[in-house]
Amino acid sequence: MWFRNRIKMYLITGGLLSSGLAGAAFGATGADLVVLGDVYTMSSTRPHAGGLAVRNGRIIYVGKASEAKKRLRPGGELIRLKPGQTVLPGLIDSHVHMLDAGVLHEQCFLGEPKTKDEMLATIAKCAQDHPELTWVIGSGWPPTFFDENGPKKSELDAVISDRPAVFYGQDGHSAWLNSAALAAAHINEKPDPPGGRIIRDATGEPSGTLLEAAVDLVVEHIPKPSRKMMLAGLDYAQRYLHSLGITMVQDANVDLDTLETYSDAARSGKLTMKVVAAQATDPNRSADQVDELVRRRNRFTYGHLTAGTAKIFIDGVLEFRTAALIEPYEGRGNERGMLRWTTETLKELAIRLDREGFQMHMHVIGDDAARQGLKAIAAARAVNGVTDNRHQLAHLELVDPADIPRLGKLGVIANFEPFWMYADESITKITIPLIGPERGNRLYPIRSVAKGGALITAGSDWPVSTPNPFLAMEVGITRQSPTRPHGAPWIPRERVSLKTLLRAYTIAGAYVNHRDYETGSLESGKVADFIIIDRNLFTIRPHAIGKTVVLRTFVDGQQVYEYQPAGTDSHPGSKGRQ
Repeated sequence: MWFRNRIKMYLITGGLLSSGLAGAAFGATGADLVVLGDVYTMSSTRPHAGGLAVRNGRIIYVGKASEAKKRLRPGGELIRLKPGQTVLPGLIDSHVHMLDAGVLHEQCFLGEPKTKDEMLATIAKCAQDHPELTWVIGSGWPPTFFDENGPKKSELDAVISDRPAVFYGQDGHSAWLNSAALAAAHINEKPDPPGGRIIRDATGEPSGTLLEAAVDLVVEHIPKPSRKMMLAGLDYAQRYLHSLGITMVQDANVDLDTLETYSDAARSGKLTMKVVAAQATDPNRSADQVDELVRRRNRFTYGHLTAGTAKIFIDGVLEFRTAALIEPYEGRGNERGMLRWTTETLKELAIRLDREGFQMHMHVIGDDAARQGLKAIAAARAVNGVTDNRHQLAHLELVDPADIPRLGKLGVIANFEPFWMYADESITKITIPLIGPERGNRLYPIRSVAKGGALITAGSDWPVSTPNPFLAMEVGITRQSPTRPHGAPWIPRERVSLKTLLRAYTIAGAYVNHRDYETGSLESGKVADFIIIDRNLFTIRPHAIGKTVVLRTFVDGQQVYEYQPAGTDSHPGSKGRQ
């Protein structure tokens, strides 16, 4: 029995199926789908092919076009690519908030306002269009529109005064409240919570901005979205991501309601996206919370949904000085930001999670947060030994040079957002003045981390920045703004290659999500997750990569998206960190 099971797994994971003999055996029964053209497989053994054949959702052959065509059964579908069109494995976003983004789309999303007045007009119109809402909820205000203390309640009162209003910032770590929302959440009477800050005016009154854990003070009072709204948001979000070529995501911070919504969709067959859910952890609870995470993992893992990752926010963001730094912020005395966990509590949690087989997905923006995350993972390894849990640090905006080699030595995966790697106004006007030019010249050290031996994966952090992986690849390669590509590259020594980023979005993304045995590359025996795009990324200039159009997207051999020229959706997003 053991031997038969090993042979079965060998077949499933592509051992014998990568051979011509296995392809011929499957070919005898015929392929449902054959694609002929330029195929970039992302396989180390066969990087390029002229065709692939699919049967029952799995790839049965990758190789010569003539051999692929022979495997097509009568009545099967044959796709011949036009010159320039290319097949890639389905893309993987390893840090996204897919369901949250979909729900926010159903509410009052601010888009990309060019000015504060434009943003306020959008807010006013949203409130006017929805008089039935008891609370007006929205997202997407840029920190660059305000001073270091964030937006004021009086500005929101001027456009919404008849009911509570809450708008989340682009950074994902702040909220803007009007006076009615502050009163409804009783924030006037509350002190700063652990790990959070209530911004106050000169008189001590809350001014309208909440940071980090203080946001929870109002969240608990906001009416929860209905399951109908959450399912509608999920439907929008996965359709939109499929249109960008994404076939798998890691949803980077999910609560019970989110898990239940994903579970409903998975069990009804409506979840076409492959989802790895990173369950939220609470710094105000002990490591015993892991027992609950285990129960939810067992309850909700089904079909396209798995729940074996735990999300840990170690710090905040640089823009509001909540990111944890080794050395103080510039001109701020000894202010070093905010660690949301004590060193010992974080180590205890890491040891327990690692022992229970959870992957840890750690939010780290500041260099001290990255150091604390590495210490916690090292502590887990010291107690539990080496595991295959594939822990990752996400964002890595600022990393001390001494800690870069430690990622590779510990086997920690570095999850970057390549779209953030250009000097927009949030970098030039807020971040660099807060940390100084020396540290500012070390932001997003993706090439250094790769050279240090760590595996690189990629995410978007949508809805706070665009989920378009091709725009992200362009920026990661050029370190230039995709809208102003003619300036000097920002920190050019940290530019990386197209190959590095394609790998991050494919086979490395599959690896970090524990799905590399079945997807991430186009090989016999793996599931048929692939996309067709309108251009060959390797033959065009880097600044044209962001204009790539996804023509068709397939999950398990089934088409989940086809390009419609007249009806493309647009949701560019901005830069932010969650």
